[in-house]
Amino acid sequence: MANLPFDLENKTFGKFQCLIENSSEIINHDDFFCFTEGYMRDFNLPPENISKHIFSCANQIIKDWPLPNCITGSFSAIIGQSEKNEVIICNDLIGVYPVYYLFIDDEVYISNSLILMAIISNCDFDDVGIIQRGIGPEYSNFGSRTILKGCKRLLPGEYIKIKDKKIVARKFDNSLYQNISTSNKSQDLHHDYWIQYQKEVEYALIDFDEVNIALSGGLDSRLLLGAIPNFKKTKCLTYGEDDYYETKVAKKLAGKAKSSFENHSQIDLYFPPPEILKNYHLKTEAVLVCSWLEILENIQIKTRKPILLGDMTEALSGRNIKAYSGRNFRQKNFFKYHFFGSDYLFENANKVNFQDWKRRTTAHYDRWYTDKRTGKFQLSLKKEQFINGIHHDLNEIFSRIESHNLPYTELYDELFMWYTHSRIPMGKQILLCNSDFFSYCPPMSIQLLRRTSNIHPNLRLGNRFLNKLFKLKGLKNLNTIPTSQAPIIPQNFPRLLKMPVWGIRSKIDHYLIKRLVRSKDLNKRYRLFKSLNWPLIYQHPELENYLNSYFHPNHLGKGQFEHIKERTMQRKELVQWPFGNTEIIANASLNLEIETIEKYRFPN
Repeated sequence: MANLPFDLENKTFGKFQCLIENSSEIINHDDFFCFTEGYMRDFNLPPENISKHIFSCANQIIKDWPLPNCITGSFSAIIGQSEKNEVIICNDLIGVYPVYYLFIDDEVYISNSLILMAIISNCDFDDVGIIQRGIGPEYSNFGSRTILKGCKRLLPGEYIKIKDKKIVARKFDNSLYQNISTSNKSQDLHHDYWIQYQKEVEYALIDFDEVNIALSGGLDSRLLLGAIPNFKKTKCLTYGEDDYYETKVAKKLAGKAKSSFENHSQIDLYFPPPEILKNYHLKTEAVLVCSWLEILENIQIKTRKPILLGDMTEALSGRNIKAYSGRNFRQKNFFKYHFFGSDYLFENANKVNFQDWKRRTTAHYDRWYTDKRTGKFQLSLKKEQFINGIHHDLNEIFSRIESHNLPYTELYDELFMWYTHSRIPMGKQILLCNSDFFSYCPPMSIQLLRRTSNIHPNLRLGNRFLNKLFKLKGLKNLNTIPTSQAPIIPQNFPRLLKMPVWGIRSKIDHYLIKRLVRSKDLNKRYRLFKSLNWPLIYQHPELENYLNSYFHPNHLGKGQFEHIKERTMQRKELVQWPFGNTEIIANASLNLEIETIEKYRFPN
């Protein structure tokens, strides 16, 4: 215990030995103990007393899976029954909060920390998992794979029962898209949806008088802001300078909602000092979007409170339905779908087009994992082994999608993105905020996501459903503020007015970016409206020193480090446009994770 990089308590429940950060987070009953991340709620109970809700939900999980409609939440759970010598592990429909499990040396290990799992079990690393984490497009593992050999992460909606060190039951929640509405645009689905949305937020905030909300100024965070009960004390948080356009939008929204507002800015944290990167990665294993560090490092927190985040699946707007959400498609077909209101057409799903979609998706990822990219890693892995591993992991996701019997081929892409992009890289924002808050995303809860997926995609695309929602009482006033995408024009104005403004702003931004890159003059304007200045971020005086420190010692291989360093310096010198640093931070976090495991793991 003394040699671990965590401050943990050792608790015993029957035959189960538990290492936990805070024993108060475990619900201990005569029949079972339960540990959860996120939140679980029972709509059959009054909105009070979190412990009663967790106890009721745990009982429901023990009884059966999937959960009935009275149970909601966004969570992972570990439930132990000492007398039966059984453990149940499960997570919600997307599975943002991880649960890992490992069978090795006649022992079973279960944890929400991959680092702790590796240290205690002393298992080997998985080369396929390491390369997946180091190469885009997601910089994360697919399916159940991790960077540890034999160690798996629960799949979305998965339930596993373990008895006598064996898996005796495995079930899945396949309840998305199972009762899709008609495509008729005259339906009034938004009224019932808004009532349920408000109820979800109210139940998520049980026992808390104060709540924080991550307010970007976009439509997802506006929905959350409008749904928070009036009797809750609300603080709106955003990152960015006072004079950033996005900050001004968020501040106006907070004013409309009569909420307090804080914005924090510290751009040197986009390349954080190594000790800060290490601190947050140990706590969350989720450092990727460093914008959140501007808040987490500067806000004054006395007691842990909830923070609500917007929809990581972008479900209500159908943004992950690739056939109709691409920028070129939207520009070319603006009048057809937004002015004349034509219906989007969908192809009926069948086994043939599902197999075609699987082949195209697999080929897309095969093109990512080229010999040139994978060869940069210092790993003794044959190309055939790696490709077989990738295909195995993709097939796990394909199997989860196939189980839903989706009605339209266009929905394959959406559910695939929920199970990959939304689940891990986007979801890491929730986990990172969990370091100092109780971080919740109500739109990704079981009941709201089921309900959202059952809104016909013809009604969701093009913000059609969102536009209806924002005409309702309680949201109207938040719709008078422009978004950052279409500045100046209020959000409730017709798209015929907003779209040209959006297009003009986008083209001017593109021109200014190209001009700045050509001139290499950092003093030139880089956007029409002031916003986060990525060229200046890459001028961090300690950039090269930090980069060397992130990869010292280097566990990924000389070639990968040189690749990351070269790209970083090219962005600093404006040879490449420096928009984001996901690739750099993802690899730095991965290297730090491996180093921590190597440093603290128990000797053989």
